[in-house]
Amino acid sequence: MTDLLRDTLREQADAQTPPRFDVGAIVRAGEQRARRSRLTTGLVAAGVTGIVAAGSLTLPGLLATDNHRTAAPPPPYAERKVSFAVGDVIHWGKESFSVGDTVSSYVQTDDGFVYTTGDGSVWFYDGASSERVGRSTNRTLRADDTGSLVAWVARAADGHPQYVVFDTHTRAEAARVDDDAAGPSRDPADQGAEVFALDDGAAYWRAEGSVVRYDIESGETEVLRRTAPVTDPANKPQQVIQVTDVAHGQIAFVTDDNNGSRLLVGPAMDDTARTMPTGWNAALSPDATYVAVEEADEIAVYERASVEAVTPGLDDYPFKSVYGWVDDDTAMVFGIRSLKRVPYPADFLTCDIATGQCQVVASAEVGGSASFALPVGDPLDS
Repeated sequence: MTDLLRDTLREQADAQTPPRFDVGAIVRAGEQRARRSRLTTGLVAAGVTGIVAAGSLTLPGLLATDNHRTAAPPPPYAERKVSFAVGDVIHWGKESFSVGDTVSSYVQTDDGFVYTTGDGSVWFYDGASSERVGRSTNRTLRADDTGSLVAWVARAADGHPQYVVFDTHTRAEAARVDDDAAGPSRDPADQGAEVFALDDGAAYWRAEGSVVRYDIESGETEVLRRTAPVTDPANKPQQVIQVTDVAHGQIAFVTDDNNGSRLLVGPAMDDTARTMPTGWNAALSPDATYVAVEEADEIAVYERASVEAVTPGLDDYPFKSVYGWVDDDTAMVFGIRSLKRVPYPADFLTCDIATGQCQVVASAEVGGSASFALPVGDPLDS
């Protein structure tokens, strides 16, 4: 998504007459763990205290008891909502939070938001305050559709890459894995160390040039696809050049050979994976029923098993992108209404894929001097 967003806006800028598109400006302007006291305050405000006192109703989950102990409340940010960041403010549904510093990239977990700043520092915002939790070499973060884990690439003291998995629930590292094979001179942006995705307790990243699955609890590594050596450039073997998403055990990955690039989705990175009709990037729905793709300024949504197109109608937007999912059937869409002026008028929508109906949740002007980020974990100025 981020490559298309950057490239499309630059192409549109080149094609426009004044006002001239300022690449630096739009790129800067154009990518839930509340304290338990906040949750308690919200419940009291909602009249929960009165309900309990009356004894006429109970609240399943919140007031359930087990051996006379009150069950723990659900994570405060378990719900996924349409979200975006402008400057130091993260917008989440109808709410907004100032995190205290300009957001370069960010992701959501069940406990809040993990974001990077311009120097690569990684911060965790829990709804009340921000805490520095690490440093990302390329300001890139990865998180699952649910849960409390987030991952990034760091550097050891001697310069070689390390993969870091951080748990926002425990506020501690769940794993730190050395990528010794990458060496201290490997650039993470140049097919070196790279975290692709998190899914169901596993991290997907590079190791020795191959794509691997790392089980975070057991620490075991499984090689999913080995890199084939190129001996004849005129007849090169198929290479996996990117893993764009993983959800519910389904892996979306891009291959390249002498016949060009293609996007495939499957439980294994082999010939059993289904080839999508279009797409260089993919955002899988949490249950992997749908595959939202982008290619050459166009988007599409496919039903993964049948490869049938189920793209919602978004003709009013000269630029649009599916950048995430609210739930298994509802996509988050970023759409620019007009590319003829700066700042650009943009909408943030939900689209029900089953019905094709879309609804604007929020609007903003993107462009100018304020930075802009979407909750995909990639900085838009790279």
